Amino acid sequence: MAIRKVCCRPGCDDIAVAGGAHCPYHEDERKAKLSARRARAKLSSEAQAGALLYATKEWKTGRRVYLARNPLCVDCGELGLVVEATEVDHVKPHRGDRAKFFDRSNWQALCKPCHSRKTAREVLALGGGRKI
Repeated sequence: MAIRKVCCRPGCDDIAVAGGAHCPYHEDERKAKLSARRARAKLSSEAQAGALLYATKEWKTGRRVYLARNPLCVDCGELGLVVEATEVDHVKPHRGDRAKFFDRSNWQALCKPCHSRKTAREVLALGGGRKI
């Protein structure tokens, strides 16, 4: 049986959901704020420019070829792990810049968890939030 905790929201003394840090009320509030933040991020001009680039045939073909030639996750490999790469990451964010986007020297093969972790760090660094 999991240990139940008190909601981490200051002033709230309700019990957190199993395995979570917030009570049901504050968990729903947290999810709504996160969803709204993600929606706002997708509306930025950089995000829209990037979305157009990811939809191109050139990217889709280049990505497929790159992963065929680089089948293992670079980050996991540095830890001595052998994990299949499923995503092509831009080492330095392209921010919609077409030249940076298609520069293969700026690409690396990553697995989904490593790519998500790296992207989250970049987003937090841009927004001035706390670093992971």
